[in-house]
Amino acid sequence: MKEVKELLNIKDNNIEIISIGKENRNGEQVNIITLKSNKKKYKCPNCDKFTSSVNDTLKPVRVKHLKVVEIKSELYIIKRRFICHKCKKKFGEPINFNPYNSSISNELKLKIRKDLLVYNYSIKSIAKENGVSSTTVRRELEEAMDGYPEYLKTLPEVISIDEFKADTKEGKYALIINDPIKKRTLDILPSRKKDYLISYFTRVENRNNVKVVISDMYEPYLLVTKAMFPKAKFVVDRFHYVRYVTNALDDIRIRTQKEYGYNSREYRLLKNKKNVSLLRKYYNDIDWYVYTVRYVNKRKIKRLPIDILNEILEISDELDRGYQLKELFLDIVKHATYENAKEQILAWIDLCNESNIPEFIEASKTINNWLDYIVNSFIDKRYSNGYTEGLNNKIKVIKRNGYGYRNFRFFRLRLLYILNGAISGRGKKKC
Repeated sequence: MKEVKELLNIKDNNIEIISIGKENRNGEQVNIITLKSNKKKYKCPNCDKFTSSVNDTLKPVRVKHLKVVEIKSELYIIKRRFICHKCKKKFGEPINFNPYNSSISNELKLKIRKDLLVYNYSIKSIAKENGVSSTTVRRELEEAMDGYPEYLKTLPEVISIDEFKADTKEGKYALIINDPIKKRTLDILPSRKKDYLISYFTRVENRNNVKVVISDMYEPYLLVTKAMFPKAKFVVDRFHYVRYVTNALDDIRIRTQKEYGYNSREYRLLKNKKNVSLLRKYYNDIDWYVYTVRYVNKRKIKRLPIDILNEILEISDELDRGYQLKELFLDIVKHATYENAKEQILAWIDLCNESNIPEFIEASKTINNWLDYIVNSFIDKRYSNGYTEGLNNKIKVIKRNGYGYRNFRFFRLRLLYILNGAISGRGKKKC
């Protein structure tokens, strides 16, 4: 029986396994392990005196436990009731395999909570894996997160905010607040609307201590920052303003592509996804002189990326000039400092206006409108929403595997639990 105890992770030497049986439930086999304690005496919880007098045997308790060799298991626990002859107190044996009034063992509770941390596990799949109901899994999550505040009382000096598609009963978009320096999620809000955010941040006690707020170019975030965090610098995330420039070049590519016939060489060059990536990436991030495989006339040939790029840029003078403007802007993002960034970006904006390329004129207007906040991103390279954008991809997987979440409160708890890696939770209730 020693091996069975090890498989069940039973470490108490006083526990004795009486029998092992099997039951068939709905075509599925379940191990039934009967056990009891062989301890001779216990301390009275009332007067702290030891007693060895058994009053009677209690009705056995069935508790769901971990799988044994991939077969579901249940513990059939036989408990005795002792009597203290000094104070006449009757008490049951403290065999603590499961919490009070719970039908699952402590080990199974911990296993469920660990499974809840895996972002590509749905509630239904966790319930099926552990042989419990979805309601039990939900209850474990809520218990683990019991005590997590409904709103934040304090914030770190640097925060980043970004919306993501939630599609809950609260609305289409939710908001995530992160600490990008310490890489942790602070809260998930049901709305990104200005009035809601002002109401939420009004309850934050140390608003004057916030020095940096990082966001995209969504104007309500700027207005909320000015109203709620008067001493904070608003920083536009570099990913978002760079995307305006790369999208401008991509719009030229699409416009040029439409000028050629579907079967033309130019159309195929501009349409090919692998070729398009050469335009979107920063020049220094590509191995231009490492051969890559391409299909030409339904045959595989090896070509250098630099040759493909030159062939694309020869198609259109505007595409070539747009590519140079894009590269110049990425050079500024890569190498400029806080002291000279504004000057360099203004010079780039002038070049865009001189180019007479409508896509870049439009993009440069947006850059100019947000210029001061874009320059703030050069203060510290860590001032970025990169961590937040990475979490947004994980959130999409969580939503997809759960086929969506309509209850925002539960969705918030699951996200905070996963993103912060909290097994034991923050509340009073523990395994």
